[in-house]
Amino acid sequence: MRVIVLAAGTGSRLGEITKARTKGMVPVLGKKLIDYLMDFLEKDLFDEIIVVGGFYYEDLKEHLYSKGIRGLKVVENTEYLKGNIYTLIRGMKEFDKDSFLVTNVDHIYPSVMFQKMKQNFSGIRAMCDFDRKLGSDDMKVKLEQDGKHINRISKQLEDFDCGYIGMTYVDRSMYDVYRETIDRTIEEFGEKAVVENILQMLAGNSVTSPEICDLSGFGWYEVDTEEDLMRAETGLKDDSNFKK
Repeated sequence: MRVIVLAAGTGSRLGEITKARTKGMVPVLGKKLIDYLMDFLEKDLFDEIIVVGGFYYEDLKEHLYSKGIRGLKVVENTEYLKGNIYTLIRGMKEFDKDSFLVTNVDHIYPSVMFQKMKQNFSGIRAMCDFDRKLGSDDMKVKLEQDGKHINRISKQLEDFDCGYIGMTYVDRSMYDVYRETIDRTIEEFGEKAVVENILQMLAGNSVTSPEICDLSGFGWYEVDTEEDLMRAETGLKDDSNFKK
């Protein structure tokens, strides 16, 4: 089983903070985003942790390899100015027909969340929660009538049930279906296609529709803007899920 970490983007919405570094290297209370993610992952569960960099790639690579993380592989996506679906494709080139978890680099999750999440690793699972107030930039999910499978996923949805939190698990049994859907997604959405578009292409089909994993109640932080960064630094100081 693998992890693919999408860490290639420019993080332009963070302004001057990411002028000379990739988003994964942004410090939050003195700790880099990529290090929060490495601590979140239960490393012994994975054969490889594949981090795909792009913008200021060498800095990210040097930092990660200095950590001595078992099974770590840092690779480069030279097409990082396109949609992050190309970052995913670059990561998938490192293995074939195995299970994997794909995750964004700009989310800070508590370790306790991983314990519940790993119990739901089957099929194609989109990690979601029901307890956040979703804004215009959040990825929203409308479920099928069964309350388990995705019918639609988009930031533009006005009628939705829950929010996507930036992680998807793909079982090896669904690897070929998922990989073929990537190609169809690029045909449909063009070179600005993002990973969440794959879930939309799979949705609405009783055979391929992704099931959600409900991770409500844990709390997590996204760092996409300067306001997000300030909110994360304030919240982490008193968040019991992040106390050791």
